[in-house]
Amino acid sequence: MKKKRIIISGINMVEGGIFTILHNVLKELSTYCNPAELELIALVPSKKGLEFPHIQYLEFPDSKKSWFKRLYYEYFYFKKLSQELQPDIWFSLHDTTPNVVSKKQFVYCHHPTTFFKPTWKDWQFDIKIGIFHLLYDYLFQFNIKKNHCVFVQQHWIKDEFEKRFGLSNIIVTPPPFVEQLTEEKYPFDSGKIHFLYPSFPRSYKNHEVILNAIPLLPDFVRDKVQFHFTTIKDNPSKYAQYLESTYGHLTSVVFHPKVNRKQLLAMYNSMDALIFPSKIETWGLPISEAKAYNKPLLLADLPYAKEACGTYDLVSFFDTTKTKELAHLITQFVDQTIVYSGNSVTFDSSTELKNWPAVFDYMLNA
Repeated sequence: MKKKRIIISGINMVEGGIFTILHNVLKELSTYCNPAELELIALVPSKKGLEFPHIQYLEFPDSKKSWFKRLYYEYFYFKKLSQELQPDIWFSLHDTTPNVVSKKQFVYCHHPTTFFKPTWKDWQFDIKIGIFHLLYDYLFQFNIKKNHCVFVQQHWIKDEFEKRFGLSNIIVTPPPFVEQLTEEKYPFDSGKIHFLYPSFPRSYKNHEVILNAIPLLPDFVRDKVQFHFTTIKDNPSKYAQYLESTYGHLTSVVFHPKVNRKQLLAMYNSMDALIFPSKIETWGLPISEAKAYNKPLLLADLPYAKEACGTYDLVSFFDTTKTKELAHLITQFVDQTIVYSGNSVTFDSSTELKNWPAVFDYMLNA
């Protein structure tokens, strides 16, 4: 029997959450693979940190240098490469549908900025956010109907894609989540109530709604609380420096540097509640992580947060533009009068592909 050849493309996935996606897919596929039946070829920026058995690697170290390089590879070079390799499946992991020749083609869409309307402030702090919004609006839909199936992380994204692009071949594939629990404690001030927001300093993450709510708190509340923000201290980004210079005087605010995984888990274990005000996400992993510790959640009143939260009692939601509303919730939490709104799942999860092996099965048998 002739081997089936699968191409996995992730040439732009170099750091953070998107690198984790690439790493997890290749790790799972390496374990899943029967070398007698499947030939796996991964297109990556570098194979460093991705060297799993049964996978051949083609490296594209310059793919991140410019958008022109990325577009050249996706829409010109990959067509020639696909004609040479003659794949049975081409699986693009980074949102765009390349111009390739393949028996079956799939794409995994997980970049949130296509759903985000950037403000002038967003452009000011990170011009890439605005450019990504403009580009991804077009690039998402370019060639998208060539795919046998489009994979997305949440049901609200599926609904949006159906409306925008007139698609019916969309499958929800929630990011696989494995609970990591620790009994370690983070050395927070033992006399305070601690709120945590673990996030990279990007303007759409909306740190300011928390920081602007703090001066609105009654004195007796402000004296009892500390608000912890990770990845801000010593961060060279314009937005991180703006947050430090504008809000660093607030005595109840602690800006932490980047923390490692062990430290973050200890923070979840030690905090009193998670606040997650991001304006847009395709999932919102800290929500799942904090929920695993059975911690109270104060979340953005947005579809991504409700879906990531799932069925849960210890949660309330707030308008991401209303600092007074958040300040009121924080006050109620501190004086123990909060009545959680709770959350329940209203969509049918029976049609989801809940892990990568299920996705691989689908691609091979579709």
